[in-house]
Amino acid sequence: MASKSGVHTDVGTEVTHKTWVQSTNFVVASTIGFLFDYAQARGLGTDRITNKREDLESALFTYISTRHLRRVSIEVYEQDANKSDEAIERFDLTFEVKDPDDLSQSERKRMEDKDFNQYRKDVMEQLQDLDTLPSNVDYRILIWCAPENDLGQPKPDVDGWSSTSARSTDHLNKKNLGDAVNTGPINADASLWIR
Repeated sequence: MASKSGVHTDVGTEVTHKTWVQSTNFVVASTIGFLFDYAQARGLGTDRITNKREDLESALFTYISTRHLRRVSIEVYEQDANKSDEAIERFDLTFEVKDPDDLSQSERKRMEDKDFNQYRKDVMEQLQDLDTLPSNVDYRILIWCAPENDLGQPKPDVDGWSSTSARSTDHLNKKNLGDAVNTGPINADASLWIR
């Protein structure tokens, strides 16, 4: 049974490395790892993420490099619910891309001192305290992009992905999880919308 008192969880992280390619590789791997860990922590099957890994990587690499990526989500919904337009839970990773050259030496040092992987483990431990999801749930992965990047370029299409509308989260609540970890040139703030 889902929790009756709703919470929405905020977590955040940024990742900084010496080169843009290394940063992108880290962000893509960490994002997929975060989604996998979330699905596992919430008792959802992880096969969908594993089976879509190549499609996820392709889309993330594309939309990070073109600066269109805004959010990656797991949307959880009840399969036979009357309100099929409502999510019962949604996990969001919201991204902001920064130019590594715009970071000062002190910002880089501060960000490099943060341990993203330990932070992810801490968040997953906190998820264990939430009520179990109903047995009749399913989920899908959503990638949110800006129609144009900051250079005015349109979002490219990526094979394996199509347009859709997200289910409503208006009826869900919010609770913060942990302290934000900042390690940029990409900021990734995660949020968990639950009842």
